[in-house]
This record gives sequence, C-alpha cells and structure tokens, in this order.
Amino acid sequence: MTTKQRMTAALVVLLIAVAAFGVGYRMGGDSAIHPTVYTADGYVGADVASFQVGDMYYGFRSSVSWTDSAGSFHDSGWPECLPKIQTVKGVRFAGTTLWAGNVGLASVVWVDCRPHAG
Repeated sequence: MTTKQRMTAALVVLLIAVAAFGVGYRMGGDSAIHPTVYTADGYVGADVASFQVGDMYYGFRSSVSWTDSAGSFHDSGWPECLPKIQTVKGVRFAGTTLWAGNVGLASVVWVDCRPHAG
C-alpha cells in the first residue's frame, strides 16, 4: 500500500468517525448514539485491527480513539495494548455499524487498554 493510499484510507476512516460523532451530537441527550462495548478476540496487522463478535467483524485502520492503561483518553493514534502483527485476546472496544443504504460498515470507534477482567 502506498503512502497516498494509506493517507486516503486514514482520511476515509476519519471522515466516518467525524460523521458518526456529528450524528450522535446532533441527536443529543437520551436519543444520542451510544456504541455498544464488546470484549472480543481479533487480529492486529501492520496498520489495521479487526475483532470478531458473533458473525460480525469490527475494525479500524491506522488510528482510533483509545484509553491507555493509566486511564488517559487519546482521541487518535495506535492503542498501546494492540501489538502489531499478531492475534489478540479479550480486547475491550466500542463498535458501531454505519449504514449507507443497505451497506453497513462495522467500525471500532474506541479501544480500552485499561486492565479489566476478560
């Protein structure tokens, strides 16, 4: 994947995240979008991560919001608890499906690196 393709992919992911945030903010209050929090196993590649929940795969590319092991929130970057190029077990994350007509994209919108029972 070229640098230009990576930048384009990162921009698409960022735009999806911004759109999801905008929709949630616009709806506001009790009707706001609250992504479901899952704990799942998955695979981490060089610049992507995916987690299987039932028959659904949630993923992200390059950057995602995350909370580090000390509880500090990061609005972007690579989560410290996702070592690259390996399988991972018991990852806690928030996922949502963004729909465009009949096509859905199951996206990870936050990763929790705090210690938890898993």
